[in-house]
Amino acid sequence: MENWLNKRAQLSPHKIAVVYQNQKFTFAQVLQTVQQVAQRLKGLGLKPKQPVAIFGRNNLETYYNILALQQLSLPIVFLNIRLAAVELQYQVNNSQIQACLVDSTLENSAIAQVNNLRIITQQDLQQAKPTFYEVHDIESSQIASMMYTSGTTGHPKGVLQTWSNHWHSAMNTMLNFQITENDAWLCTVPLFHISGFSILLRSLIFGITIYLEPKFDVQRCQHLLINEPITIFSVVPTMLKQLLTSYQSTQPYNTQFRIMFLGGGPIDPQTLKLCQQFHIPTVQSYGMTETCSNVVALKPEDAVRKSGSSGQALFTNQIRIADKQTIGEIQLKSPALAVGYWQQMELYHSKFTKDGWYCTGDVGYLDSQGYLFVKGRLDDMFISGGENIFPNEVENVYHQLSAIADIVVTSLPNDKYGAVPIAYLTSNQHSLSNATLRAFGQQNLAHYKVPVEFRQIAHFPRTGSGKIQRNKLRFLKFKLL
Repeated sequence: MENWLNKRAQLSPHKIAVVYQNQKFTFAQVLQTVQQVAQRLKGLGLKPKQPVAIFGRNNLETYYNILALQQLSLPIVFLNIRLAAVELQYQVNNSQIQACLVDSTLENSAIAQVNNLRIITQQDLQQAKPTFYEVHDIESSQIASMMYTSGTTGHPKGVLQTWSNHWHSAMNTMLNFQITENDAWLCTVPLFHISGFSILLRSLIFGITIYLEPKFDVQRCQHLLINEPITIFSVVPTMLKQLLTSYQSTQPYNTQFRIMFLGGGPIDPQTLKLCQQFHIPTVQSYGMTETCSNVVALKPEDAVRKSGSSGQALFTNQIRIADKQTIGEIQLKSPALAVGYWQQMELYHSKFTKDGWYCTGDVGYLDSQGYLFVKGRLDDMFISGGENIFPNEVENVYHQLSAIADIVVTSLPNDKYGAVPIAYLTSNQHSLSNATLRAFGQQNLAHYKVPVEFRQIAHFPRTGSGKIQRNKLRFLKFKLL
């Protein structure tokens, strides 16, 4: 295939590609700007086929940088701008990137504390000498992107996503939502997440407009949904609840709006009922970084009839429940499934059954019509504000403190974020304080991973083999630090 931006600019040169802060740019205009950026990147001497990282907010700078790297056929490593410097350092070292494009608003952020990293700023680009480059056809098996997802081992995994993976994900979405050139997608989810990046790619493939917003702002989104011809909006449960809180039935969304696309974790029945009450067509889905967005989704017409379900497996995907149980681990097959974990291929292969099904680690069940209902995780992972939190990762950080004898992180239900992390710990030091523990966490972890409470206990309940019984923690007496 040709480069997707080049092809789209040829097919739909005058179609609006992106709207950012009320500025509108056609696909032809986007291509022209992206080519200029790519020429300057070429002038900086980037080596072919070696990955380059993106560290940026949702803005035109990041948008153009992503597309410019694709012009040069360079695999992109997406770095989460919310991570602490020590977390970024691990991912930079592990991914073996040759450089990192940093947007101008983040030059003095945590990325500046990372060692042995070539940072390319906007100023560097402006000063670079434009150099001719040749655009190559896309090879479907080529790695297009790598995104890190945490694991229960505490070591993030670099998920290897090919162009073919992204293509099949987009095709499934198009068939399920019956996407046309008249659709327009509101994107406030981060471009460094698969949820945001997949919207950018779908825009190129489908020839639809993206309304790109720097962040999720309730009032701004309500204004756009009411006044602009937006048809699809991707949200996580936290965002949806905030939208519903401020929704006014006297000012309904524009008449073309047809899909509130919900991902990032399960939603409670009460919220879905509110959506129905306000006539907001909410479509649940199920997917992960490893599947390049959703592999299961409701059809819009099933949103009410199958409320609470994530939907059916999309056209090229298959799902089953392990061991033919009523409720059990969700397993899948999909051409959108990533081809591996960077430098952890043994771990990747260990996630497959003998007959070739990928084990997701999620638990759910299928009804008689093949609709999936997700119950939760096999392990202890939980989602806070759309972000996955793995307790072991947080525990490993706090184990660095000599004052902590042992620590276990779990979650507490929260109306705003769905859940928030809390920690149970044992310590022989009386001087340990909440302020000290939170400050340490903020220095070494993304802010959403820092426990909101620290509960000191006398000892942990354990099994005969010495494993901590997490399910008994909530019954223990504790001292709140």
